[in-house]
Amino acid sequence: MHAQGLGGLGGLGGIGGLPNLPSGLPPPRLPPVERKPVDNITGTLKGATNNLLKVIDSVGRPAQPDLLENDLNGSRAVKNEVLALSPSAASLAAARALDFQVLRQSTLGRLGLGVTVLRPPAGMSLNDALAALRMADPQGVYDYNHIYDPSGGILSGAGSVFRRDARIPDARSATIGIVDAGIDVAHPALRRADIVTKNFAGKEKSPPAEHGTAIASLLVGDSGSVKGMLPGAKLVAADIYGGKGAGGSAEAIVQGLAWVSERGATVINISLVGPPNRTLEAVVRALISRGHVIVAAVGNDGPARPVEFPAAYEGVIAVTSVDSERHIQIDANRGPQIVFAARGVNVPVASLNKTYANATGTSFAAPVVAARFAMLVARPDIAVALRVEQVLEKEAIDLGAPGRDEIFGFGYLGPDAALLLNASAAAR
Repeated sequence: MHAQGLGGLGGLGGIGGLPNLPSGLPPPRLPPVERKPVDNITGTLKGATNNLLKVIDSVGRPAQPDLLENDLNGSRAVKNEVLALSPSAASLAAARALDFQVLRQSTLGRLGLGVTVLRPPAGMSLNDALAALRMADPQGVYDYNHIYDPSGGILSGAGSVFRRDARIPDARSATIGIVDAGIDVAHPALRRADIVTKNFAGKEKSPPAEHGTAIASLLVGDSGSVKGMLPGAKLVAADIYGGKGAGGSAEAIVQGLAWVSERGATVINISLVGPPNRTLEAVVRALISRGHVIVAAVGNDGPARPVEFPAAYEGVIAVTSVDSERHIQIDANRGPQIVFAARGVNVPVASLNKTYANATGTSFAAPVVAARFAMLVARPDIAVALRVEQVLEKEAIDLGAPGRDEIFGFGYLGPDAALLLNASAAAR
């Protein structure tokens, strides 16, 4: 949104110079200017800054734009950080020769990949830093440490319960993973759930956030107001925000993906969106090639916008959102990558402070589809994952143009799986 200009002094209600005064009259006396001590002014500025930092979004991030920098396309990234994917000794030597510093190095579990975070020389922009690294080491894989955002919003006041079909089998044998924000595990809808969490944005205990709590409730919640899709299932949750201003980075996401996969999650839900990133793409491909299923939201930037990442990567199950009457969410992104549609408009979810709320966004449709896969794909297996996808494609209710389309994909998958038991047998 662009701020409108003031249009000069005339734009301020016509205020201009002083009116003409009769001759011989003294000029009007203006009230004295109040002069505040410098200390008071400084205190006011500090107070304003503190108030700004208290602005928290649905994933628990305070507004700290000074921690971020834009890439060439305007996407946000962590300032003064470049990601190098599994750099060789020669690559690191080339980076050090350019005065880059190694900030952090991590191994992504059993994926055979690693991430190194490099700091550019003082005063060098991220764009110039990447250009320098790619020129010095054309074989290396370098990218921004991009920031990813939730793909939906939460409003106060909960509506009707999102009920599951009684024929869905007991989910206590299932494990599902999410890469999201912190979860209020003490919420009445979640306090009996089996949830394992880890903070990948800091060393502190993972702070609860609206978005992560909502996604968790759609999967394993069980209360009078919210009935999750997988009652009794184990939820492995990677918090990649941690209440940090630079939370939601590509580095944290790939670390979270590797962790949840090693903790037994074959199916992983990512209700987050952002730009393409070479490090994230490599990890997503590595997981899919090992038989994991990644389900992701397509984004809420409007019908003229393409599917965002990671949903747009090949092999990811991209999910769009419809309302209770299966009309497309008005601002859902569109594209050929969309696989399924599920309800994500005005969905009852658990919120903070032991309350409930309504949520809208492709964020909240993705868990419905992820849950369907989690009940049918018990362990990583490429062949089984493909068979399950084919079964669900046939089960999906075709919407819009006949066949797969760029609005609904193969069609609508509901939370009440009338064919789930048959699908389970067919997928074996």
